[in-house]
Amino acid sequence: MSTWERKALNFINQTSRWDKDKHISSFLAFSISLVKNLTAADIALQLEFEDEETAKVKCASPVHLNDLVLNPEPIKKLLYTQGFKTIYWREIPPPKENVLQEILQAFSSAIIIPLNTMPNNSLLVLGWSSPQQFEGDFLECIETIRLRLKEVLLQSQQQLYFQRTAIRFAAILHTIPYALVFINNDGFSGWVNQEGATLLGLSGPGEQLPAILSEAMMQLRNNALNIDEIYKEAVQLFSSPENSISNWIWKLEHKTLKVSCLPVTTQQISGRLWIFEQP
Repeated sequence: MSTWERKALNFINQTSRWDKDKHISSFLAFSISLVKNLTAADIALQLEFEDEETAKVKCASPVHLNDLVLNPEPIKKLLYTQGFKTIYWREIPPPKENVLQEILQAFSSAIIIPLNTMPNNSLLVLGWSSPQQFEGDFLECIETIRLRLKEVLLQSQQQLYFQRTAIRFAAILHTIPYALVFINNDGFSGWVNQEGATLLGLSGPGEQLPAILSEAMMQLRNNALNIDEIYKEAVQLFSSPENSISNWIWKLEHKTLKVSCLPVTTQQISGRLWIFEQP
């Protein structure tokens, strides 16, 4: 195994541990520092296209380059011309052709690696003071690093998207003026909103074990004044092909609840949604 193959594996191993143990928001800064050390580059940074007029330097080493602003238009033209592939400059182009002149004017060789970090696109830029040859093993190492970065960044984008979606829908469900309880058929996951947690006497809303939710609902049901009627309806519910019920009346000592139970089935989940309303 060549030195550059070992360095590529080193990058994969270290980013894999980071992906499991650290927060994804700092992954790119860690990766840039790691690439700089593995390649013995003299400069490493991220250049992010913030808008049509601004490309800003981030995660730079040396740090004094952070927040430097460049014109993104000529840089984007270069990327389009090269088909958004990694660009290897064994010799830095003359100033008129060097679209990264402001950050690479004192360097001999450089690499420009396009990164897709939507909603903003960005580049990873590496530079060396002495001329570099960029032999075959080195090129394969850089390509492995690029693919690994792309993989983890895509995973992080998906993770952040699902987190934002979950937070948004949880906020919506917590404002609904009904008690909502969802119990997944997997036996491991359940969820309750604030109204539901209050009704069932739970410590708070959010994720709950199905066993805890079922026990709390059973205690609520056992305290009902019309418990016999509830049990008769329950038998029909669990034997019904539709597996649903609505306008089910639970008469408690100080209030009456109108209960609905609806099946929830998608490709990802299967369970029941319980809705408790006070008419």
